[in-house]
Amino acid sequence: MIRERDVIHRLEGLSLTRLRLWVKRGWVMPHEEGGEYHFREIDIARLELIRQLKIDMDVNNEAIPIVLSLIDQIHGLRFELKTLAQAVEAQHQDIQSAILRACSDAHDHSGPR
Repeated sequence: MIRERDVIHRLEGLSLTRLRLWVKRGWVMPHEEGGEYHFREIDIARLELIRQLKIDMDVNNEAIPIVLSLIDQIHGLRFELKTLAQAVEAQHQDIQSAILRACSDAHDHSGPR
């Protein structure tokens, strides 16, 4: 776990006030202990993304939760797709072929998007 002051040193342009505001807004959810926040590496990556959106790209406060939600959905879908791919790989070759055919047929019949 990474303490607040260490996060501030790692992320250029991030103040303690701004960090705590982002936590208060629910944009990142660190562990709290002894009145201080402790962050995981995944939290640091999220903070860096927020920093880039806010400081580098000047994205407004109303848009940040939307962007974060969409990114969270993408990550969730990637995890589900990976899980599905592992389940298919665990099947006998005949089953794998049938699944691939069904996917191909479904794709062919869905038309252009």
